Amino acid sequence: MTLDEYRGTLIERLRACQDTAEARDLLAEANLVLANTRMNRMTRDRFWETLEEDLDAAGTDLTLFKDHKGAAAFAAVVAAARARIARYRAQPDEDSPPTG
Repeated sequence: MTLDEYRGTLIERLRACQDTAEARDLLAEANLVLANTRMNRMTRDRFWETLEEDLDAAGTDLTLFKDHKGAAAFAAVVAAARARIARYRAQPDEDSPPTG
């Protein structure tokens, strides 16, 4: 599976999330997958950046939901996912020498 395919699968799984905890778990799983691939920091950052862009696009299409409750729940999932992505992007690279 390519990174683009994985990201697409992740977006679909996030769309199916019932709550923010489930979204955080999915992103923790994704972070672990990325860490185990040993990809460089730039590629990992690009993955998170593109995932965030995909979430932005999905978050603007709340008309897919039949009711306001479903749309609100998905908006909360998107917000939680964006916060978690920001946290992962801010993490220091394990391969970088310590600063300071």
